[in-house]
Amino acid sequence: MKTKLKLFATAAIVALTTAFSANAQSSNITSAQLPSKALDFLKKHFTKETVSYAKVEKEMFDTEYKVYLSNGTEIEFDGNGNWEDIDGHYQPLPVSVLPKAINTHIKQNFDGQKIIKSENKSWGYEIELLDGTELEFNNAGKFIRIDR
Repeated sequence: MKTKLKLFATAAIVALTTAFSANAQSSNITSAQLPSKALDFLKKHFTKETVSYAKVEKEMFDTEYKVYLSNGTEIEFDGNGNWEDIDGHYQPLPVSVLPKAINTHIKQNFDGQKIIKSENKSWGYEIELLDGTELEFNNAGKFIRIDR
C-alpha cells in the first residue's frame, strides 16, 4: 500500500511539473507585436538602432518581451511594455533612459564612465558602469550605494 501511495505521489508531482513547464511558451514576434509602450520607448531612446528580433515569453501568470537591437543591446519589457532590464553588452546606453539625477551623479563622480547596463526595480535602479562599478539609486534618482 505504501509503495502504491509513493508511486502515485511521484506520478502526481511529475504530472504537475510537466504541466507547469509546458505552460511556459516562448515565440518570436515582429516588433509591431510589442506593446505600444515598448514601441514608444524604443522610438524615443534607440532611434539609431533597429530591432533585430523580438520574442514573447508567456508563463502562467506573467508575460515578458525580449528585444534584441542591431547593436547587440538587449531590452526586457514586462507584459505592459515597461522596461525592466537593458543590457548594452559593453555598449553605452543612451542617457535619456534614466532620470537626469542619475546621469548627473555619474558625470560628477565617475567622470568618463558610461552606463552599460541598467535594471529598473520596484524600489529604483541598479546601474553597471563600463569599469564594472555597480551603483544603486532610488526611484527619484537619488544615490543609495556603490558596489565595487
